[in-house]
Amino acid sequence: MERIVVVGAGHMGSVMVRGLLDGMPQAEVVVVEPSAERRASLDGRAEVTATYEPRPDDLLVLAIPPQAFDSFADGLPRGACARATVVSVMAGVRLETLASALGTGAVLRAMPNLASRVGQSMTVLCPGDQVSAGGVERAKGALSVIGKVLVVQDESLLDAATAVAGSGPALVAYLAQSFTDFARGAGFGTRDALLLTSQVLRGTADVLAQPGVTPESLYQQASTPHGTTAEGIATLREHRVGESVRAALEATTERARELAG
Repeated sequence: MERIVVVGAGHMGSVMVRGLLDGMPQAEVVVVEPSAERRASLDGRAEVTATYEPRPDDLLVLAIPPQAFDSFADGLPRGACARATVVSVMAGVRLETLASALGTGAVLRAMPNLASRVGQSMTVLCPGDQVSAGGVERAKGALSVIGKVLVVQDESLLDAATAVAGSGPALVAYLAQSFTDFARGAGFGTRDALLLTSQVLRGTADVLAQPGVTPESLYQQASTPHGTTAEGIATLREHRVGESVRAALEATTERARELAG
């Protein structure tokens, strides 16, 4: 039986645990959480402990704050992770740092997002050079319980992934606020305005996921000459909304680089 150990029962850790329990019932799921209060609130189907007791071939998921990593690594027995496959969802902690602190090259970095709470995360996964193909598949399988997984080989892409996938839901929500504000101003109630906006976003995402569809092809198809949609697109271009969004993503990417050192 595969043993998956999730260290940290905060937001992302608890989401991972629920996803694993529901999506991989054949696995042994262990949660390591020092806080007694958090341990008491966890799903009773998982084994819960205050400290990590390593076993060979663990799939170890680090869902702790980056500032807690040094303390965790320092507290491990020598060679504890030598035969484990380690997946870090900590923002900004590089593969080199993980490998050095944990004493193993079988390390991967993952960047999930807040849509993981509804099983719709876009997670970008980057393996270290010493991770086997089997190790990548194990990590990908575990992360798939919270949504889609994209594997990249270039660690520098994780900074852009932080912008597009990690911060993306918040940026989209910021834009969605304009839709709901407009709908409320036009006379819709708050709940109906949110329904209109959320269903537009959901439906658009589903259409974009179809083969051969691109954002450009979709908005061009919807924009008949001199029609309502064409007028809206022209106004967005006039106000350089596309440039503003790209600038926001570039700023987010740069900040991710800064935080990672």
